[in-house]
Amino acid sequence: SFMDIHNPTACEDKEPFALQVIGESMVPEFNDGAVIIIDPGYPVVNGAYVLALYKDEYHFRQLVRQDETSYLVPLNNQFHSVELKGLFEIKGVITQQNHNRQIVHYEYPKAGVIERRESDRRTRKKRNRA
Repeated sequence: SFMDIHNPTACEDKEPFALQVIGESMVPEFNDGAVIIIDPGYPVVNGAYVLALYKDEYHFRQLVRQDETSYLVPLNNQFHSVELKGLFEIKGVITQQNHNRQIVHYEYPKAGVIERRESDRRTRKKRNRA
């Protein structure tokens, strides 16, 4: 598992909670050490970034449904997709990440659409990105 999870069962009341990303499976969008906010009450749509519980392991991946099959797909193609067979549970949808004081918000208005909005908490407006 690629997550650092402390007592996730304490979050059963549908309140958003935070986890730290461990590993490279979701780069370049989510880097190692980023903090993600998971919202258990957010509607799950095809293509959303999700935290899923499958075979007693937590997975942070993109949920992709094709025909009748669901997959947990990493953004880094050096990692394998997981085909969901049998029981699985989506614990929540990722609605925000915070990495190096850069905050990115995510919304999923419909299947296959990710709206990504950045807000910068830094006081200096220095942009080094292309």
